[in-house]
Amino acid sequence: MYNYTALCVGIVSCIFVRCCYSLVDRLLAKKNVPYYKLVTHRKLYVQKNIIKSIYLACLVVGASVFVVWPIITNNLWKTTLIQTFAVMYGSNDLVGLLCVPSLPSTTKIHHCVSTFLVLVSLGIDFQHSEIGQSMLVYTYASASAYIVNFHLGIRWLYARDQHRWLRWTAAVVYLVTCCLSWSWHLWWTFTRAHLYWYHVVYIVLLLWIVRDDIILMRWLTSI
Repeated sequence: MYNYTALCVGIVSCIFVRCCYSLVDRLLAKKNVPYYKLVTHRKLYVQKNIIKSIYLACLVVGASVFVVWPIITNNLWKTTLIQTFAVMYGSNDLVGLLCVPSLPSTTKIHHCVSTFLVLVSLGIDFQHSEIGQSMLVYTYASASAYIVNFHLGIRWLYARDQHRWLRWTAAVVYLVTCCLSWSWHLWWTFTRAHLYWYHVVYIVLLLWIVRDDIILMRWLTSI
């Protein structure tokens, strides 16, 4: 059964995230001179990534306690709760896609694919769906790298490479989380006796996200 309640939560989350854009804009405009001088689309980019980093950090803490721990201890995949966390995660990407102009094309594709997968997840029983479980692994790993979004946002607020340590920290965290997630998916793919069409569709969609991950990782480690 499709979880329309979670879908409503996602809509509310989108509204909340968009309101946070305005809040961050007012705070930074008063406190940060470099931000004040940025063009509008760059300001929105800064808002997007700062808000996403904070939001993801909160979601990771909550998901670790209420979703991941029951899976580890009792193999209990709480479908309704997972779907609720999923729409909250996806709300950041959807708002960014709709409200932030001039995003790189790979980022737009990433956000489109992640939004589509979130909508699909609302009809999945995570206790019995291997694709659903794999989606959770990738999403949780991605959310755990929230420091990357924080760096992407604040790098426009200071002199170039003033916080190089943060860039390298973000790069290491991103590399670790991506490798863990990719390893899981490789194991999942090659230990299956049969791959049906819907598995192939999922893998193809995921490759678009992986492509964006690789591009971002290369940029983080380029200096």
